[in-house]
Amino acid sequence: MRKNLVIVRAGKDSLHGGWLGQPYCSRSFDVIVSYYDQKAFQQHEPQDGVTALFFAGGKWDGIYKTLRYISDTLDEYEYVWLPDDDIETEGPVVDEMFLMMKRHSLKVGQPSLTLDSYFTHFIFIQCPGLQIRKTNFIEIMVPCLSCDVLRAISPNFKNTLSGFGLDYIWCRIPESGQRNAAIIDAVAVKHTRPVGQVLMKKMKTIGIDPKQEEADLAWSYGVDRWVTPLAYMAITNFGAAIQGKFFTGLLMAALHTRLFFRRSQQTRHYDFGRVVQLLRRQFTRRLDLSELRQSNRETLRDF
Repeated sequence: MRKNLVIVRAGKDSLHGGWLGQPYCSRSFDVIVSYYDQKAFQQHEPQDGVTALFFAGGKWDGIYKTLRYISDTLDEYEYVWLPDDDIETEGPVVDEMFLMMKRHSLKVGQPSLTLDSYFTHFIFIQCPGLQIRKTNFIEIMVPCLSCDVLRAISPNFKNTLSGFGLDYIWCRIPESGQRNAAIIDAVAVKHTRPVGQVLMKKMKTIGIDPKQEEADLAWSYGVDRWVTPLAYMAITNFGAAIQGKFFTGLLMAALHTRLFFRRSQQTRHYDFGRVVQLLRRQFTRRLDLSELRQSNRETLRDF
């Protein structure tokens, strides 16, 4: 048994096989492939350190079922990574992510995204020259949570398909503590498919509104306004700490601009307008890191 765990909800086109290129003895994580596609589950090939399960449903309700199934052993892990199945990366990158989580005493984190990734918020694209950026927002695409944070937040997975709202709530619950969430720029993974297309079609078909799911979750925690992803501290590759969202914003803009002018060509994802938008948000949007507590709160231990 390893000290870290990866749980991926997987279908027939899952990319998780690329994460398993190392021998089990060489990596720091176990893997649970929680299939939502029965045919893919039936075709699963056994590997050391990999457990295959089948639970019908979406990502978050399926993770909830998976966590209940392994509840007795969950506390033996330090961190749990919950990536989408369309993430392209390799085992050593995952190992480095877990190492950076521990090195910087993070409770909530995520790897940054490569320049050619599909993304929702530009701030999560890898910022060259940095180790981490402290943030108020960790995406539902690739979150990494400490075990205690996961136990505390996981009851909210039970009845959500979209997971909307989790991204800014798990950074501020009591188990996360103050200022313990970060984007990890030391590593980057590639998000290979357009964000949310399959999920939105599925939710529309069954008549569930993701915005209403988010509103209900936010209301239960007393959040009454849209939360913008912001970075308020950065640690450079040389160990220097840059404090405050104003100076962190300037640093991010400078590093991205330098990279932008070094690139031989633009991509449809990455242009100077993104840098301007990033700066505007860093300078004008409100940063709230106050603790959030949920009414009628449960944890995974209550079940």
